[in-house]
Amino acid sequence: MKQLLLVLYCSLCLVACVDWDVTGPAGPEGPPGPPGQKPPGTDTSTIYGRVFTFNEFTFPIWPVDSAKITLHLSPDSTLETMADTSGFYQFNGISTGTYNITFSRDRFGTMKVFGLTHLSGGTLGSPVPDVAIGQIPVQTALDSAWIINAAGDYFQFAFRYRTPVPEFPQHSGNFELYFSRNANVSPTNYLLRSTSLSVLKSALRGYFAPGDSMYVKIYTAPKYFIREVVFFNGMILWFDQERPGLYYTDPATGSIVYPFRSAEGALVSTIYNG
Repeated sequence: MKQLLLVLYCSLCLVACVDWDVTGPAGPEGPPGPPGQKPPGTDTSTIYGRVFTFNEFTFPIWPVDSAKITLHLSPDSTLETMADTSGFYQFNGISTGTYNITFSRDRFGTMKVFGLTHLSGGTLGSPVPDVAIGQIPVQTALDSAWIINAAGDYFQFAFRYRTPVPEFPQHSGNFELYFSRNANVSPTNYLLRSTSLSVLKSALRGYFAPGDSMYVKIYTAPKYFIREVVFFNGMILWFDQERPGLYYTDPATGSIVYPFRSAEGALVSTIYNG
């Protein structure tokens, strides 16, 4: 029994004396792994971002399809790429500079980003703010419009779509109204612009005198998209949200441009009585 205990004791001592930190010889080299993928923006010479697309009924188009992004290197030189199905895109190997970018798709408005500063060789690439491109309204363009309350304190406008769209509650902010004393009123020839279908008469006094002819051209110009549709107690509830990158400022004129306006508008004429 004493001999057995002595053997066990010596074995424990040997285990306790083993140096577990000793590094053995290197084993054979394993097979090569798959190529790594860097997330967008990790290349310091990369310009990257995301674009969203919406149809004329203001519903998001998913997956994103056929969105072309053009990087303007100079007045005579450009690079083009297509967004992936999630809307992501990137330009690699871009040198330091200030760049303009356009976003386009057939039958959609063209969105623009001006003066993006890019520094190549930094710790990160250059992100472009999120933008959206919307389908130019055709079915939701207005066929006609009229005033439904001319006697009160407001001019309230009603309209009819060119193509009947049942139960489509267009957001009240998705219109542009241009006021003038001339029938040739347009987005480039007007006295006052509004985005409300209900206009306070007193707000027009600086532009019209009582008895003046007043012409209003109304366009569909989607700025808000339908984010969610919910059915509740037999009712359809719509939740609207302003979409990202819905306008740009034209550096040549300083004016704000909403590039998704319908090509044609509905004309309303009346006599100002404010």
